[in-house]
Amino acid sequence: MSVVEIPDEGGDVIAAVDYNGVIFPNFDPDVIRNISSIDIRDGDIILCAYPKSGSHWMWEVTRLVLAGRLDDEDRDKMLTMLERSPESGYINLPSPRLLNTHVGIKHLPSGVFNKKVKIVYILRNPKDVAVSYYNFNKSARVPYKGDWVNYIRPFAEGKFQYGSWFDSVLEWEEVKTRYPDLQIHTLFYEDVKENPVREAKRLAEFLGVERSEEFLEQVCRTCSFDNMKANAASTHAAKSYRKGEVGDWKNWFTVAQNEWFDQLYQEKMADCKLHFRYSLDTSE
Repeated sequence: MSVVEIPDEGGDVIAAVDYNGVIFPNFDPDVIRNISSIDIRDGDIILCAYPKSGSHWMWEVTRLVLAGRLDDEDRDKMLTMLERSPESGYINLPSPRLLNTHVGIKHLPSGVFNKKVKIVYILRNPKDVAVSYYNFNKSARVPYKGDWVNYIRPFAEGKFQYGSWFDSVLEWEEVKTRYPDLQIHTLFYEDVKENPVREAKRLAEFLGVERSEEFLEQVCRTCSFDNMKANAASTHAAKSYRKGEVGDWKNWFTVAQNEWFDQLYQEKMADCKLHFRYSLDTSE
Protein backbone atom coordinates (compact mmCIF):
# COMPACT_ATOMS: atom_id res chain seq x y z
CA MET A 1 0.00 0.00 0.00
CA SER A 2 1.40 3.37 -0.94
CA VAL A 3 0.45 7.03 -1.01
CA VAL A 4 0.22 8.22 -4.62
CA GLU A 5 -0.56 11.37 -6.56
CA ILE A 6 -2.96 10.80 -9.47
CA PRO A 7 -2.50 13.39 -12.24
CA ASP A 8 -5.27 14.88 -14.31
CA GLU A 9 -4.79 15.79 -17.97
CA GLY A 10 -3.14 19.09 -17.06
CA GLY A 11 -0.63 17.72 -14.55
CA ASP A 12 -2.47 18.70 -11.36
CA VAL A 13 -2.76 15.83 -8.89
CA ILE A 14 -5.14 14.25 -6.40
CA ALA A 15 -3.53 12.61 -3.35
CA ALA A 16 -4.73 9.06 -2.75
CA VAL A 17 -3.80 5.61 -1.44
CA ASP A 18 -3.12 2.69 -3.77
CA TYR A 19 -4.12 -0.65 -2.25
CA ASN A 20 -3.52 -3.60 -4.57
CA GLY A 21 -4.20 -1.44 -7.59
CA VAL A 22 -7.38 0.10 -6.18
CA ILE A 23 -7.31 3.86 -5.51
CA PHE A 24 -8.73 5.00 -2.17
CA PRO A 25 -8.90 8.47 -0.63
CA ASN A 26 -5.97 9.37 1.58
CA PHE A 27 -7.34 7.42 4.58
CA ASP A 28 -5.51 5.38 7.24
CA PRO A 29 -3.87 2.43 5.40
CA ASP A 30 -4.46 0.10 8.37
CA VAL A 31 -8.21 0.75 8.25
CA ILE A 32 -8.32 0.16 4.49
CA ARG A 33 -6.33 -3.06 4.88
CA ASN A 34 -8.81 -4.34 7.48
CA ILE A 35 -12.01 -3.84 5.47
CA SER A 36 -12.33 -7.43 4.26
CA SER A 37 -12.04 -8.83 7.79
CA ILE A 38 -14.64 -6.57 9.46
CA ASP A 39 -17.08 -8.59 11.55
CA ILE A 40 -20.43 -8.05 9.87
CA ARG A 41 -23.30 -9.38 11.95
CA ASP A 42 -26.93 -10.34 11.43
CA GLY A 43 -29.17 -7.28 11.43
CA ASP A 44 -26.58 -4.85 10.11
CA ILE A 45 -27.82 -2.26 7.62
CA ILE A 46 -25.17 -1.12 5.16
CA LEU A 47 -25.57 1.96 3.02
CA CYS A 48 -23.57 1.52 -0.19
CA ALA A 49 -22.97 4.07 -2.94
CA TYR A 50 -20.37 5.44 -5.29
CA PRO A 51 -19.09 8.75 -3.84
CA LYS A 52 -21.18 11.89 -4.26
CA SER A 53 -24.39 9.98 -4.82
CA GLY A 54 -26.20 11.37 -1.78
CA SER A 55 -24.95 9.00 0.91
CA HIS A 56 -24.64 11.65 3.65
CA TRP A 57 -28.22 12.68 3.00
CA MET A 58 -29.63 9.17 2.88
CA TRP A 59 -27.59 8.02 5.88
CA GLU A 60 -29.34 10.65 7.99
CA VAL A 61 -32.77 9.82 6.56
CA THR A 62 -32.18 6.11 7.19
CA ARG A 63 -30.94 6.79 10.72
CA LEU A 64 -34.06 8.73 11.66
CA VAL A 65 -36.45 6.30 9.98
CA LEU A 66 -34.83 3.48 11.94
CA ALA A 67 -34.92 5.39 15.22
CA GLY A 68 -38.56 6.35 14.82
CA ARG A 69 -37.94 9.75 16.34
CA LEU A 70 -36.27 13.05 15.55
CA ASP A 71 -33.30 13.81 17.76
CA ASP A 72 -30.52 16.31 18.20
CA GLU A 73 -27.80 13.74 18.74
CA ASP A 74 -24.51 14.58 17.08
CA ARG A 75 -24.07 11.62 14.77
CA ASP A 76 -21.33 11.37 12.19
CA LYS A 77 -21.63 9.07 9.17
CA MET A 78 -17.84 8.88 8.98
CA LEU A 79 -17.67 7.04 12.33
CA THR A 80 -19.34 3.99 10.77
CA MET A 81 -17.65 4.20 7.37
CA LEU A 82 -15.89 0.89 6.78
CA GLU A 83 -12.84 2.27 4.96
CA ARG A 84 -12.51 5.41 7.07
CA SER A 85 -12.95 4.49 10.75
CA PRO A 86 -11.43 1.68 12.84
CA GLU A 87 -13.80 -1.19 13.57
CA SER A 88 -13.28 -0.58 17.28
CA GLY A 89 -15.34 2.58 16.95
CA TYR A 90 -18.56 0.78 15.97
CA ILE A 91 -18.08 -2.87 16.89
CA ASN A 92 -20.13 -2.53 20.09
CA LEU A 93 -22.98 -0.44 18.71
CA PRO A 94 -26.40 -2.00 19.36
CA SER A 95 -28.23 -3.69 16.51
CA PRO A 96 -29.30 -2.73 14.01
CA ARG A 97 -26.03 -0.98 13.24
CA LEU A 98 -26.13 1.49 10.36
CA LEU A 99 -22.84 1.17 8.49
CA ASN A 100 -21.77 2.71 5.19
CA THR A 101 -19.15 2.45 2.49
CA HIS A 102 -18.11 3.45 -1.02
CA VAL A 103 -15.88 0.42 -1.61
CA GLY A 104 -16.35 -1.93 -4.53
CA ILE A 105 -17.66 -5.47 -4.28
CA LYS A 106 -14.26 -7.13 -4.05
CA HIS A 107 -13.40 -5.22 -0.88
CA LEU A 108 -16.62 -5.77 1.04
CA PRO A 109 -16.39 -7.98 4.15
CA SER A 110 -17.44 -11.57 3.43
CA GLY A 111 -20.14 -11.28 6.08
CA VAL A 112 -22.14 -9.04 3.76
CA PHE A 113 -22.91 -12.12 1.66
CA ASN A 114 -23.39 -14.77 4.35
CA LYS A 115 -25.11 -12.87 7.15
CA LYS A 116 -28.66 -11.53 7.32
CA VAL A 117 -27.95 -7.94 6.38
CA LYS A 118 -29.88 -5.29 4.52
CA ILE A 119 -28.23 -3.06 1.93
CA VAL A 120 -29.50 0.38 0.99
CA TYR A 121 -27.92 1.09 -2.39
CA ILE A 122 -27.95 4.63 -3.78
CA LEU A 123 -27.55 5.59 -7.42
CA ARG A 124 -27.15 9.03 -8.99
CA ASN A 125 -26.70 10.04 -12.61
CA PRO A 126 -22.98 10.05 -13.46
CA LYS A 127 -22.82 13.57 -14.85
CA ASP A 128 -23.95 15.15 -11.59
CA VAL A 129 -21.68 12.73 -9.72
CA ALA A 130 -18.71 13.91 -11.78
CA VAL A 131 -19.41 17.59 -11.09
CA SER A 132 -20.01 17.01 -7.39
CA TYR A 133 -16.87 14.90 -7.02
CA TYR A 134 -14.79 17.52 -8.85
CA ASN A 135 -15.91 20.24 -6.44
CA PHE A 136 -15.47 17.93 -3.46
CA ASN A 137 -11.85 17.30 -4.43
CA LYS A 138 -11.31 21.04 -4.85
CA SER A 139 -12.29 21.50 -1.19
CA ALA A 140 -10.31 18.54 0.18
CA ARG A 141 -7.86 18.88 3.06
CA VAL A 142 -5.12 18.83 0.44
CA PRO A 143 -7.10 20.61 -2.29
CA TYR A 144 -7.00 19.51 -5.89
CA LYS A 145 -6.07 22.53 -8.00
CA GLY A 146 -6.98 21.29 -11.47
CA ASP A 147 -9.53 22.63 -13.91
CA TRP A 148 -12.74 20.87 -14.88
CA VAL A 149 -11.59 20.45 -18.47
CA ASN A 150 -8.65 18.36 -17.25
CA TYR A 151 -10.68 16.39 -14.70
CA ILE A 152 -13.66 14.94 -16.54
CA ARG A 153 -11.90 12.43 -18.80
CA PRO A 154 -9.68 10.74 -16.16
CA PHE A 155 -12.70 10.71 -13.82
CA ALA A 156 -14.81 8.92 -16.41
CA GLU A 157 -11.96 6.50 -17.06
CA GLY A 158 -11.87 5.57 -13.38
CA LYS A 159 -8.41 6.92 -12.55
CA PHE A 160 -9.32 8.73 -9.34
CA GLN A 161 -10.54 7.57 -5.91
CA TYR A 162 -12.77 4.48 -5.90
CA GLY A 163 -12.20 3.90 -9.60
CA SER A 164 -14.83 3.86 -12.30
CA TRP A 165 -18.45 4.84 -11.71
CA PHE A 166 -19.35 2.53 -14.59
CA ASP A 167 -17.57 -0.45 -13.06
CA SER A 168 -19.13 0.21 -9.67
CA VAL A 169 -22.68 0.31 -11.03
CA LEU A 170 -22.23 -2.75 -13.24
CA GLU A 171 -20.67 -4.75 -10.40
CA TRP A 172 -23.65 -4.00 -8.16
CA GLU A 173 -26.07 -5.06 -10.88
CA GLU A 174 -24.14 -8.32 -11.14
CA VAL A 175 -24.37 -8.81 -7.37
CA LYS A 176 -28.15 -8.53 -7.54
CA THR A 177 -28.16 -11.42 -10.01
CA ARG A 178 -25.48 -13.51 -8.32
CA TYR A 179 -26.94 -13.18 -4.82
CA PRO A 180 -30.73 -13.17 -5.28
CA ASP A 181 -31.32 -13.70 -1.55
CA LEU A 182 -29.32 -10.63 -0.59
CA GLN A 183 -31.73 -7.91 0.55
CA ILE A 184 -30.92 -4.81 -1.50
CA HIS A 185 -33.08 -1.70 -1.66
CA THR A 186 -32.12 0.57 -4.54
CA LEU A 187 -32.72 4.31 -4.24
CA PHE A 188 -32.19 6.80 -7.05
CA TYR A 189 -31.02 10.23 -5.92
CA GLU A 190 -33.27 11.88 -8.49
CA ASP A 191 -36.34 10.01 -7.22
CA VAL A 192 -35.66 11.12 -3.65
CA LYS A 193 -35.26 14.72 -4.78
CA GLU A 194 -38.51 14.50 -6.73
CA ASN A 195 -40.62 12.94 -3.94
CA PRO A 196 -38.76 12.40 -0.66
CA VAL A 197 -41.77 11.23 1.35
CA ARG A 198 -42.64 8.55 -1.21
CA GLU A 199 -39.08 7.24 -1.11
CA ALA A 200 -38.98 7.41 2.70
CA LYS A 201 -42.10 5.21 2.79
CA ARG A 202 -40.40 2.67 0.52
CA LEU A 203 -37.32 2.78 2.72
CA ALA A 204 -39.31 2.22 5.93
CA GLU A 205 -41.06 -0.76 4.36
CA PHE A 206 -37.72 -2.28 3.34
CA LEU A 207 -36.30 -1.75 6.83
CA GLY A 208 -39.36 -3.45 8.31
CA VAL A 209 -40.48 -0.52 10.46
CA GLU A 210 -43.89 1.13 10.61
CA ARG A 211 -43.78 4.90 10.50
CA SER A 212 -46.63 7.36 10.08
CA GLU A 213 -46.76 9.60 7.05
CA GLU A 214 -46.63 12.60 9.38
CA PHE A 215 -43.38 11.35 10.92
CA LEU A 216 -41.84 10.63 7.51
CA GLU A 217 -42.77 14.14 6.38
CA GLN A 218 -40.99 15.49 9.46
CA VAL A 219 -37.92 13.38 8.64
CA CYS A 220 -37.85 14.70 5.10
CA ARG A 221 -38.14 18.31 6.26
CA THR A 222 -35.41 17.77 8.85
CA CYS A 223 -33.20 16.15 6.22
CA SER A 224 -33.80 18.68 3.48
CA PHE A 225 -30.59 19.68 1.74
CA ASP A 226 -30.68 23.24 3.07
CA ASN A 227 -31.18 22.08 6.66
CA MET A 228 -28.41 19.50 6.48
CA LYS A 229 -26.02 21.95 4.86
CA ALA A 230 -26.75 24.53 7.56
CA ASN A 231 -26.29 21.97 10.34
CA ALA A 232 -22.98 20.81 8.87
CA ALA A 233 -21.63 24.32 8.30
CA SER A 234 -19.35 24.26 11.34
CA THR A 235 -18.19 20.64 10.99
CA HIS A 236 -15.79 18.73 8.76
CA ALA A 237 -18.82 17.39 6.87
CA ALA A 238 -19.60 20.84 5.44
CA LYS A 239 -17.72 20.15 2.20
CA SER A 240 -20.08 17.24 1.53
CA TYR A 241 -22.89 19.69 0.82
CA ARG A 242 -22.63 22.03 -2.15
CA LYS A 243 -25.80 22.38 -4.26
CA GLY A 244 -27.59 19.05 -4.11
CA GLU A 245 -29.31 19.75 -7.41
CA VAL A 246 -30.35 17.48 -10.24
CA GLY A 247 -28.99 18.79 -13.53
CA ASP A 248 -26.15 21.00 -12.31
CA TRP A 249 -23.95 19.14 -14.82
CA LYS A 250 -25.45 21.39 -17.52
CA ASN A 251 -23.49 24.28 -16.03
CA TRP A 252 -20.21 22.40 -16.42
CA PHE A 253 -20.21 20.07 -19.43
CA THR A 254 -19.43 21.63 -22.77
CA VAL A 255 -21.30 20.33 -25.81
CA ALA A 256 -18.24 18.34 -26.85
CA GLN A 257 -17.73 16.90 -23.36
CA ASN A 258 -21.38 15.91 -23.16
CA GLU A 259 -21.30 14.16 -26.53
CA TRP A 260 -18.10 12.34 -25.59
CA PHE A 261 -19.54 11.27 -22.23
CA ASP A 262 -22.80 10.06 -23.80
CA GLN A 263 -20.84 7.93 -26.25
CA LEU A 264 -18.75 6.45 -23.44
CA TYR A 265 -21.91 5.71 -21.46
CA GLN A 266 -23.41 3.85 -24.41
CA GLU A 267 -20.26 1.78 -24.76
CA LYS A 268 -19.92 0.95 -21.07
CA MET A 269 -23.60 0.49 -20.19
CA ALA A 270 -24.93 -1.12 -23.38
CA ASP A 271 -26.21 -4.21 -21.56
CA CYS A 272 -27.39 -2.44 -18.41
CA LYS A 273 -31.13 -1.93 -17.96
CA LEU A 274 -30.85 0.91 -15.46
CA HIS A 275 -32.29 4.25 -16.52
CA PHE A 276 -30.85 7.47 -15.15
CA ARG A 277 -32.52 10.84 -15.15
CA TYR A 278 -30.35 13.87 -15.82
CA SER A 279 -32.95 16.44 -14.88
CA LEU A 280 -36.37 16.53 -13.25
CA ASP A 281 -37.98 18.33 -16.18
CA THR A 282 -41.25 16.80 -17.31
CA SER A 283 -40.05 17.15 -20.89
CA GLU A 284 -37.03 14.93 -20.21
